[in-house]
Amino acid sequence: MEWISLLGILGYFSVEDLRKKSIQLVPLLAAAIAGVLFHMYFSRISIWNLIGGMAVGAGLYIISVLSNERIGKGDALLMSVTGIFLGFWDNLMLLWVSMLVAMVAGIGAVLILKKNRRYEMPFIPFVFTGYLIYLSINRGGLA
Repeated sequence: MEWISLLGILGYFSVEDLRKKSIQLVPLLAAAIAGVLFHMYFSRISIWNLIGGMAVGAGLYIISVLSNERIGKGDALLMSVTGIFLGFWDNLMLLWVSMLVAMVAGIGAVLILKKNRRYEMPFIPFVFTGYLIYLSINRGGLA
């Protein structure tokens, strides 16, 4: 049930990020509350693991501030929400896989589409794709 919810959350924010190049705070807060409620009901991960998962997003937020938002603050906040659902190690894995997918797409944009290397791409669709990869690896497929 949690993975379906997180898939829906990432799908929703992917579309929003592609259309507006930003995400709204109220739906993000609702997603965070849903994650906490799932945690309270299912208690699949420890509270320290949940806090560690959110810390991945907090670290990304600090990088966002220090880099003058080369990485969006909304992306960082969303990674905190995924951390509520996944915990520290799985959220770190999701971030890593998402960054690999974004890197491949970025290389393709530069080489094939002839974009400037400063070309900006929305990150959340890569998190969505990374989560699909994560699910296929950790669940042996989506079934």
